[in-house]
Amino acid sequence: MLTNLIRDPSNSLDLRYGTSQNASTSSRFLIFANGRSEWIEKYSSIPDDLSLAADTGFMTFDHRGQGASGGARAWIDSYDTYATDMKKIIDTAIAGKPYNLMCHSMGGLISLYGIMKGLIAPRCLVLSSPLLGMPNKPLPANIAYHTASLLTDLFMGHVHTGGGRYWRPPFEENVLTHSVERYEIIQNSPYPVPSPTFEWVRASYRATQFAHAPENIAKLRIPILILCGTEEKVVDPAVIPQWVGKAKAAGVDVDFHWIQGGYHELLVESKPILTPVLEIIRKWFDKRGFPL
Repeated sequence: MLTNLIRDPSNSLDLRYGTSQNASTSSRFLIFANGRSEWIEKYSSIPDDLSLAADTGFMTFDHRGQGASGGARAWIDSYDTYATDMKKIIDTAIAGKPYNLMCHSMGGLISLYGIMKGLIAPRCLVLSSPLLGMPNKPLPANIAYHTASLLTDLFMGHVHTGGGRYWRPPFEENVLTHSVERYEIIQNSPYPVPSPTFEWVRASYRATQFAHAPENIAKLRIPILILCGTEEKVVDPAVIPQWVGKAKAAGVDVDFHWIQGGYHELLVESKPILTPVLEIIRKWFDKRGFPL
């Protein structure tokens, strides 16, 4: 993976992105948008996992506030900022070539937001465990939102909530993956990120409401594949089929699959879970006429 730094749209900080070795000669790209607290190298296996063709380039990046990108850790003012960052990186990294977009968790919400805002235009979209609803623990999502909004208005938006801290539980208690090896990679992240800030909570809740608005869903004109584990405990799994129902009612070409036994990190799961996930993704791309 070749990594580069560019300045963000406001020229206030650096954003890091990575491209595959064949990026300059590829005719198309698979772009991957990762989730909260993640980093480029965590998903370096995707090109091999999906057996990307020789003329398919791969690009991924660190969102501001995590990985080796600049910015306050775990803070954002609005998903407009995330989405404009994403547009800047895509415009810089792939030189106008067509691309398919695959995302995980927060990356899925950012991508939907950017598409609905007309900032990015992938040919199709794959969402793994998308953040379409804020978790209802330790507080119900709506109460957490109003609390975070109040504290942000009281100039405490940069204060961390305390949930999802640097420390991770033992493997036996984790809700991310069934793979011991891949959980160790998560545990030993070179870019640990603290718990979300109150302003991140407010911005994320507002972005989920935006993504659920029928008038915004109606703007989607690309095929979408959504995957969610039956043992999902990080994002709210109940709202995902609700969103799918709204999308189908609006005429969106959307496929949804429950992944039996899957935890949150479907793309870094153990082989018995990861293998069928990859097979679903490959077959879906082929069926939609966008071979990898």
